[in-house]
Amino acid sequence: MEIRSASAGDRGSVIATLTRAFRRDAIVRFLFPDDDTYPGRASLFFGHYFDVRLAGGEVFVCGEDVAGASLWSPPGGNRLGHEFVEREWQRNVVGALRADEVQRYEAFTRVLDAITPAEPHWYLGLLGTDPDRQRTGVARALLTPMLARSDREKVPVFLETGMPGNIEIYRRFGFSEIGEGTVPDGPRVWGLVRVPTSSS
Repeated sequence: MEIRSASAGDRGSVIATLTRAFRRDAIVRFLFPDDDTYPGRASLFFGHYFDVRLAGGEVFVCGEDVAGASLWSPPGGNRLGHEFVEREWQRNVVGALRADEVQRYEAFTRVLDAITPAEPHWYLGLLGTDPDRQRTGVARALLTPMLARSDREKVPVFLETGMPGNIEIYRRFGFSEIGEGTVPDGPRVWGLVRVPTSSS
C-alpha cells in the first residue's frame, strides 16, 4: 500500500474518511452525539486537526483514494506551539459549536491530559480507516513508518482510545496501557504507550 505524506489538497478526503471511520467511536460520538449534526461537527473537528498537524506535525494518508489517515504531533507538541493550536481551535471551531459541545470537549481533554505521559513522545492523535477498507491492512501500513521512526529516534508513542476492542489491537504493535480515566457522563478513556525497541 502506498503511504505518503498528506498535502493541503488531501484535506477534503481526509475529513470524509475520518468522519466515516469515527461514526461509532465512543469519544467522538460523546463529543457530537446528534446524528443529524454529526457530519458537520465532525468536519469542523477533523478539519481543525488536519490543518494544525499538517502545519506543525505529521499527516500520512493511504493511497490516492485516502483509504485511511494518521495524524501525529511531534515530541514537545505542535512545532508551531500550543498557542497556535489553541488560536486555530478558537477561531475555526469553537464559534460553530454549542456550549454543551464545548463543555464535553473540555471535559474530555481534562481526562486526556491526566493520562498523557510527561516525557517527550510522538502523539498519535487520530488514526482512521474508511469502513469499507477496514481489516485490509490500511491501519498497519499507516502505523509502520512512524513506529520505525520512533524506534530510530528512541522516542515513545502515545495514544488514547475510548474503544475497549482497540486495546488488544494496539497491543499487537507493542503498546501497553499506562492509565485510564472516565469522562463525567461520558466514555472511559485508556492511554497506551509504545516504548521504542532497542533493536532499531
